[in-house]
Amino acid sequence: MEGAMPRIAYWDFNETTATEAVSDEELSDGTAQDGTYLSGASPDGSGAANFDGVDDYIEVPYDSAFALSEGTIVMTVTQNSASVSDIPHGTTPAQTIFSMDSNGFDTGGHLTIFIQSDGTIAVRHQTDTTTYQFAGGAATLGEPVTIAYSWGPSGGQLIVDGVAIITHTQPLTLEGNTEPLVFGANQTASSDGAADNLKGFFDGTISNVALYDEVLSAGGVPCFARGTKLLTPSGLIPVEDLQQGDLVTTCGSGDKPIRWIGSFTTDTAITGGGDARLFPIRIKAGALGAGLPCADLLVSRQHRIEITSKVAQRMFKRRSALVPAHMLTRLPGIYEDCSVRTVEYHHLLFDTHEVVYAEGVPTESLLLGGETWRALPERSRREIAALDAPQLAASSQHLIPPRRQQKRLIARHLENDKPLY
Repeated sequence: MEGAMPRIAYWDFNETTATEAVSDEELSDGTAQDGTYLSGASPDGSGAANFDGVDDYIEVPYDSAFALSEGTIVMTVTQNSASVSDIPHGTTPAQTIFSMDSNGFDTGGHLTIFIQSDGTIAVRHQTDTTTYQFAGGAATLGEPVTIAYSWGPSGGQLIVDGVAIITHTQPLTLEGNTEPLVFGANQTASSDGAADNLKGFFDGTISNVALYDEVLSAGGVPCFARGTKLLTPSGLIPVEDLQQGDLVTTCGSGDKPIRWIGSFTTDTAITGGGDARLFPIRIKAGALGAGLPCADLLVSRQHRIEITSKVAQRMFKRRSALVPAHMLTRLPGIYEDCSVRTVEYHHLLFDTHEVVYAEGVPTESLLLGGETWRALPERSRREIAALDAPQLAASSQHLIPPRRQQKRLIARHLENDKPLY
């Protein structure tokens, strides 16, 4: 029962010929927003779309579901040759990977994502009067890179291979936009409502394009901060001292070997930019009730904590439910710790999605589903793929309620002044 951001559309380019529709595989919204391979763009037979840098592109007709007040687009691209420009317009514009745009300023928000001549990832997001540009991270020729861009009323982020490169507080939107979506070219010279006069054709491949109606954060990968002690058959061991193959005690499944362990360090003073969404969540000792955690627990904001209570039992007919740490910040002693400058994060992967004990608190291991997989750095995805276990922790048997129910669960604990354990 995997929890996930609400996904509007997902194009995996698994067609066999270019004459087939570019199929939208996300049907939970009740609509298939299919596209078309045009001017030579084609599927490569391995889940990616090929573009020749001359005139290839994919068009997805406008749908009102795309006019999002807040959202995220995620895609993996491999560029074959460098752009000859650093701007998405003019006679020789930069190679473009995504565009929902038109000529000049227009009604609503407009968006183009492109790659500059030195490989820098750049975003141009316009209101009806102002252009905003954000740039950072890099695409290396011949190497895949996963790019996520989020926007919303509180600002947005550019995330490259799981790392927040740019965070801003400018309120931006795609509301009011009636343009089609274009992959592999830009519409900065296009007429209103049409994908014409295209420029900036992309040379390379694009895969796994997902559109969400919610903001993604770089804290989307569940992580333990350095120094967190986990329960093992040998006692409490700091997460940074654990290795692949070590046994960790799980809740209900006995002692399980670690299949993969990864880590990364982030400087919140650089990536955070004052945005609390990128800082870790601190759960003070005893804040959850029953003396838990037994010491301060520091985790990434999306790291799910298992709540075990009579309130959960009444709501879900199951005594335990997993809830992201950031949902708990309404409770005393739990907050985004903006005083932390540098965080060394570690994530643990088992054969299945497990609940382990961190400072005595039942918390989740890595769940390789949806946006979590895309938020991992490319190096981490390669290491996991090399394990040759395609179903590794791909789904969960633990209860992960929808976000609205998570909020209600916490609200009921507050209303009734009940601890989480």
